[in-house]
Amino acid sequence: MRRWARDGYVIVALFSLWNGDGMRDLLSWWGFGAVSLLLLAGAIVLIVHERQRAKALLLSRRAVPILAFMAVCVASLAWSHYPVLTLVGCFIQTATATIAVGICLALPPVRLAALFAIMLQADMVISLLFEVGVALSPGGRILPLWTNYSANVPGAYYWSNGLLFHGGRIQGFTANANLLCFQALLAALVTACLAQARFVRRRLLLPALALDLLVIVLTRSATVVIAGGVVVAGALLIWGLRTFGRRGRGVVLGGSLLFVALVALGSSRLAEPFLRLLGKGDDFTGRLEIWRLVGTLVKQKPILGWGWISYWAPWIDPYKQFVIRDGVQYLQAHNAYLDIQMQLGIPGLIALVAVVGSVVYRALRLAVTARPLAVLPLLLLAALLTQAMAESRLLIEGNWALLVALSVALPLSLPPVPRRKPGHPVPLQQGTAVAGTTP
Repeated sequence: MRRWARDGYVIVALFSLWNGDGMRDLLSWWGFGAVSLLLLAGAIVLIVHERQRAKALLLSRRAVPILAFMAVCVASLAWSHYPVLTLVGCFIQTATATIAVGICLALPPVRLAALFAIMLQADMVISLLFEVGVALSPGGRILPLWTNYSANVPGAYYWSNGLLFHGGRIQGFTANANLLCFQALLAALVTACLAQARFVRRRLLLPALALDLLVIVLTRSATVVIAGGVVVAGALLIWGLRTFGRRGRGVVLGGSLLFVALVALGSSRLAEPFLRLLGKGDDFTGRLEIWRLVGTLVKQKPILGWGWISYWAPWIDPYKQFVIRDGVQYLQAHNAYLDIQMQLGIPGLIALVAVVGSVVYRALRLAVTARPLAVLPLLLLAALLTQAMAESRLLIEGNWALLVALSVALPLSLPPVPRRKPGHPVPLQQGTAVAGTTP
């Protein structure tokens, strides 16, 4: 496959993975499904073409935790309360993971990071233009295309409520303020890391970060603000680990763990003023009630759970009319770890903890080195795993694909740093630029 074709595939795949709601609102579920199948076919072509590298990725020890988690999802067919939908959920989960592996094989790591940044920044521009268009349209808001909602449909079902000029939160093409805000955080993070490693010209950095900050202000997601704080804390942790010796590193790690424990103990009091500033209630916008209801399902099947389903199907028990707030039916636990405990019980929770522990450990080992973009995986994980405390997006679409990519690509051992002359960045074609993540 030619270079331009690989670039095009990666851009389209990333855009579709990170804008699932917007794609469905534009194309319908059937149209989105057709695009997804085409992307899956492209990933299979890439895997077959790069079968030796694919074999090295998937049969290595680093892939064991993520494959074990997916095996638990499949195994839940044996006890699932809804086996047909568990089978469908496993197919979607595997298909998304396959696309993630195909993206990993398509291009060198630095090139992938650059295209990820380009896609995210383009998404910010598209979303702002989309919101301007909706706000200036005769209706002032827009429902998903190819749908036939009743006259009194809740505002949450709109593609965009056209609130750009009214001080409200925008949803963008992404169709969700929280998800758009999270993408803006990732855009700022990836772009800043590329600029620090001199893969992006510094004069482009400030306009890009200003755009991302504008979107964050217009979307105002409390979860993303907290995730941004964790990312900054992670960057400071990396700086401390790089700066101090072995004893100093122990102190830094111990202090970091103590800080996390203190924040966890007093999280409600610490978060309340920020939540109120962002327009959130002290119940985390109903999440405490959602978590309480999901807890009742956990208690009914505490060992093995109800069976894998990913996002809940609203037409089957126990999800039918399960969580409804202001006329909106919720289809996730708004906490990835609680969702896993409810669906896959203790085996699933252990498997997910193994995945997270493995990938964080490898990312941390990489982050303390002087390799280009060495800090990027750990900071991406900080954002992903923090968002997973208030959203279940870690289990689907772009978040799941990114977790899979990091799980199979981050090395267990670090190869030598490629030599380069001072002031000369490693070219984007060089596959070893990010800690040798290309097999």
